[in-house]
Amino acid sequence: MKPIDIVKTVVYKNITKRVERKRRGPKGFGLLRIIRLLLYAVLMEIFSTRKLVKHLKKRKKVWKGLGFKKMPSKRSIDEWKKKYEKELSQVIKLAGNKYLQINESEWTILDSTPIPDYDDEEALTGHSSMGKFVGFKLHVSCDEFCVPLRAEFTNANVHDSQKAHDLLAPTPRVGGDPAYDFKELKESVKRQGSKGIFVHNPRREGKAAKKPTPKILKKVRICVEQCNSVLKLEVMKEYWTRIKGYAKKAVFALTAVLALQAVAISNLIEWGYPSIRISDVRA
Repeated sequence: MKPIDIVKTVVYKNITKRVERKRRGPKGFGLLRIIRLLLYAVLMEIFSTRKLVKHLKKRKKVWKGLGFKKMPSKRSIDEWKKKYEKELSQVIKLAGNKYLQINESEWTILDSTPIPDYDDEEALTGHSSMGKFVGFKLHVSCDEFCVPLRAEFTNANVHDSQKAHDLLAPTPRVGGDPAYDFKELKESVKRQGSKGIFVHNPRREGKAAKKPTPKILKKVRICVEQCNSVLKLEVMKEYWTRIKGYAKKAVFALTAVLALQAVAISNLIEWGYPSIRISDVRA
């Protein structure tokens, strides 16, 4: 599929109409066009606004194909790149639901990945499995095919458990590392009819009381690690270090998640398998 076709497969009117908005801003087709343009840019690996405007000037069919009546200005695009964090999280959830309707996924695997940037004035200190870092976090859930189902962006000091409920998707099984082994999440998983399988967190009992990781979980935990790796190295290509400020980083990272969903859904529809190889699109 062509990039514009991939964009339209995921971002269409009925999705943007279902996005809840708590502030003034474009509704319906307005939001539709904005999300489409942001997604198109990431799919095409055009991260710079200047380069995107230059690209669009030479390709009238592109911005018309995305739904614009006139080409958006550099100023408008710059504004859009820092305004739509919450809306993108909702679109990702809706796209994840669409994906699950056409693919029989067994798992929702939860995790977070560091988005380090020691030079960003808005960056905070947090912890990951690799230790202390300065920057932000991308919280993601994916299935056993490494396809993202949900995503949230936060400062680095936000604990994984605080975003756990937002990452739940309606699959038969839900799994994650020790950060997600807590009562409230397990109850939510049970209420939605799923089975929770988490790495045991001994907490007050001490490390000596730690139980071994279930074998069935070991096999799928690598999927979310691969998903995060693809997002950071192949989709974003660590470009977030050249973007300053929480808002812009959030929009960029979440659009990258949506891009991976779009590629997977398009491949699933066309070829019957949800491949997340974005290099095929960019080639």
